[in-house]
Amino acid sequence: MKKIITVIFTLCFMSSVQATEVAVIDFRAALLASNIGQEAAKEPKQKVAEMDARLKKEQADLELSAQDLKRDELTLSEGEFKKRRQALAEHDNKVRAMAANMQRQAKALEQKLIQSLTPQGEAALKSLIEERKLGLVLNRQLSLYADADADLTDELVKRINKDN
Repeated sequence: MKKIITVIFTLCFMSSVQATEVAVIDFRAALLASNIGQEAAKEPKQKVAEMDARLKKEQADLELSAQDLKRDELTLSEGEFKKRRQALAEHDNKVRAMAANMQRQAKALEQKLIQSLTPQGEAALKSLIEERKLGLVLNRQLSLYADADADLTDELVKRINKDN
């Protein structure tokens, strides 16, 4: 009896899975690739580029200071060498902290951008789900495999562009 119930349940489950239309979407990528995403990303990209340029300048200054210290190592007194090495280590820590802070700021800018674009993306996704009668939509990063026809990211980008 248990086996019969298990077989019936399995058959019902399999038929319900087959009847469900499944799609995968990279929602974040679709938002950022859309026209509104590209336009909205200009200012954050500029801020990130400015932060990156500032960080690269600091890293170049640090590298130059390290080369200077290495070059002068034999001519400096032990006390002066330790003092400059300590200053170099402090500068290195400052640059590392700056890099971490800039990375956090860049991530925050991206999250803010995604949050501002999400309502338009959700509206476009909802209309796509209704039009295609989808029963399940998965994030592309969570799926192990998806047929190319199941990936609707490009179609979502087109739908977002059309709606705006």
